[in-house]
Amino acid sequence: MIPNQRPTASGQRPLRILYVYDAFMPDTGADTEQVVNTVAALSRQGLSLELLLPGRITSPGDGDALRDYYQVRGEFAVHLLRGRYHALRGFEKWSHALRATRHHAVASADLIYTRNLPAAWSFLRAGHRVVYEHFRPWGDQHPPLQPFLRHILRHPGLLGAVFHSQHALQGYLRLGVPESRLLVAHNGWDPARMEPRLSREEARARLGLEASRFTVVYSGRMNARKGLDILLESARRAPELAFVLIGSEGEGSVEKEARELPNVRIVPWQRFSDLAPWLYAADALVIPPSLVPLERHGNTVLPIKVFLYLAAGRVVLAPTAPDTAELLTDGVNAALVPPGDIDATVARLRALAQDPEEAGRLAENALRTAASLTWDARAERIARFLVQRLAGPPAPLPADPWRPGRWLAEVGAWIIGR
Repeated sequence: MIPNQRPTASGQRPLRILYVYDAFMPDTGADTEQVVNTVAALSRQGLSLELLLPGRITSPGDGDALRDYYQVRGEFAVHLLRGRYHALRGFEKWSHALRATRHHAVASADLIYTRNLPAAWSFLRAGHRVVYEHFRPWGDQHPPLQPFLRHILRHPGLLGAVFHSQHALQGYLRLGVPESRLLVAHNGWDPARMEPRLSREEARARLGLEASRFTVVYSGRMNARKGLDILLESARRAPELAFVLIGSEGEGSVEKEARELPNVRIVPWQRFSDLAPWLYAADALVIPPSLVPLERHGNTVLPIKVFLYLAAGRVVLAPTAPDTAELLTDGVNAALVPPGDIDATVARLRALAQDPEEAGRLAENALRTAASLTWDARAERIARFLVQRLAGPPAPLPADPWRPGRWLAEVGAWIIGR
C-alpha cells in the first residue's frame, strides 16, 4: 500500500476515483476483464473506487456479482446509467459519455478514470480532472484522430495518461504530449487465479489430455483476426503435435476448420480460475505468430494473455513484434518466430519438442519474468503516479490548436446529449 491519502477538513481520506466505462458487464471480453482487475487492484491499494457502467436502467449496480464473475478481490461500488442506442455503437459510446457527467456519483469523485475517448473529452469539457488509459496508439492507427487526441492529452484538466505498452506511449509522444504526463503500466495477472499450481502431468490427468504428446495451447478469442489461420496451418503440417484452442463461444469459421484436424481440440471459453489447469497442461503456450492483430486491426497490443502465459511457467511461442518485445526475448524467456512464417513456427515447435532441457529453461525464465507483473504491482505503480501528478505543479502547455474540431464536437454533444 502507498501513502495515497489526501487532506480534507476532517483529516485524511482516500483518493476517490470514479471509473467510467461504456461496456455492459459482465462480458467475456478481455477489455472488461482488464477494467475490473484494474479497479479491484487500485482499491486494494487503499483508494476509493466506483465504477459507472451502462445498464438496462439507471440504478445501483451489483458489485458482488462483478467480483464473483471476474473472480477479483477488492471493494468497489458499481453504478448503472441506462444505456441508449444499443444497436449503434458509436452513438451509444457518446451518449453514455455525455450523460455520465450528470450522474450523482461524479460529485464525490476526486478523479475520473476512463479508457474511452468520448468520456475523457466529455468530463474534461465539464471541468473535471481526468486520467485516460488505453492500449492502442490511436494517432498512429487513425491519423485523422490526432488533433482530437492532442487536445485531450494536452488539456490542463488531464492529470495523466496510462498506457499498456511503450509501443503505445510512443505514439502519444509523437503528438507533442509531455512525457511527464504519461506512464507505461503493463497489464498483469492474479496469483490467486493460478492456484493450485499443477505439474504438467497432474493437469493433463485432470483434463483428459494425452500424457506424453507435445501439446500446444492457445487461449483467447476464436476468430481469424487473431491470426489463428497460421496456427491451424501449423497443426496441419505437424500432425504429431497436439493443439488445444480455448475460448470458443460458438461455431465460427475457426471452429469448423479446426474440427477437420484430428490433432486439434476446441475448448469452450473458461472462467478465469478454470483456465489455469489448461495452461499448466501445455508444453508451449502460443500467441499466433502474426502481425495482423497489431498492424491491420490494431485491436491487440501486448495481449493480456501474455501475462497469464508467463505466470504459468511454460514456454511462450510468439511472433517477433514491437509490442511483445517489451517483455519477451527470444532464447531468454520465450521462443520467437518471424510473423507469418509457418515453416519457422512448425520448426521451432518441433525443436522445443525434441529439446526438453531448452524448453524447461525458457519456461523457468518466463515464470521469473512474471513475478513483477501482477495486477497489484501495476496498481501500486499507477497509484504512485497519480499521487505524484496531484502533488506536482501542472506543466505549462502551448495553446490548444484544436479549434474547428472542438466546435463540431460541441454541436455533436448538443444533439446526442439532449
